[in-house]
Amino acid sequence: MTTTVIPTQVARLLALKGQITTLITQRDCKVRKGEERIEKLSKFQCRIGVNYDNIQAVKEKRENGDLPAENAGLPWGEWLIFPYVITHKGEYYMRCTTLNNGNLPQVTFLRNNEEITKEMAQVACLASEFRDKEDNNVFTIKISSIKDVNGSLVEN
Repeated sequence: MTTTVIPTQVARLLALKGQITTLITQRDCKVRKGEERIEKLSKFQCRIGVNYDNIQAVKEKRENGDLPAENAGLPWGEWLIFPYVITHKGEYYMRCTTLNNGNLPQVTFLRNNEEITKEMAQVACLASEFRDKEDNNVFTIKISSIKDVNGSLVEN
């Protein structure tokens, strides 16, 4: 019998699977050569720990041919705990879904711990940091970027 040891933070998030959760994440943006480090701080709601194949929109897309009839698997990484937690290059990622409840993400950009405008960040960052998201019902969050879950600070 194989026992999988999972980090405490992963276990805490798994305990919330299926629940609507407010997260605050912080991560470095990809910046152009010669630019100073810029961080992105985001606060948003999502449903955490989801099974992609059980989402109604995914089922509908499979039925009407917008998606393949069968799940093609992960494009990167491997499952640590199917279908919720992915591991890739020593990092852990949690599967989440977007919510259509009208609560838009609050995004702040920081340079040297001082807030800058989105426009200033766009000048310094790679275009990929600002591309429009396609019709993604599911996304992954790097667990180490999560700083707060439902108003409780997280220790990484």
